[in-house]
Amino acid sequence: MKLIRFALISVLVISILITAIASLFPSMVITSRAVEVNATNEQIQHCVKDLAAWKGWMSDWKDQSVMVQDSIARVGTQTIQMLSSTDSTVLLKWEATGQAPYQVQIEWLPLKEGTYVIHWSFEQQVNWYPWEKFQTLLNEKVLGAKMEEELQHLTACVLSDNVALK
Repeated sequence: MKLIRFALISVLVISILITAIASLFPSMVITSRAVEVNATNEQIQHCVKDLAAWKGWMSDWKDQSVMVQDSIARVGTQTIQMLSSTDSTVLLKWEATGQAPYQVQIEWLPLKEGTYVIHWSFEQQVNWYPWEKFQTLLNEKVLGAKMEEELQHLTACVLSDNVALK
């Protein structure tokens, strides 16, 4: 009986300790990356504002079946919905099975004549649950590296569009 009581108290104390440590992590996590590109506003818009054009630069979209309908794209277990767009910003809701949804923003800002900075950010709001908080630790490493790779592909898309428009 003492052994069972000790085991229950130990599990309770460890659970409280894990929850306390997880409470030190932020509930909102933002992962962002940026790249410079020599292009015009229209060339960047062509590759970013049209979800169907994302097949040209999103590597995951090339290997999986992609269904784009209006402002919603479905790729495997992910759903990407375009919430709004302006002449220099696209705002999306990005949902993946088993994860809290991301608020995604891609914006391109003029740096100098003929050069833009494309800034891509993923913002995720998580609950207080320890497993959700610990999952956010992977965002910077896994998601950040993937964003850098995709931004290089986006740059290539914009530059190939740049050559085609000349």
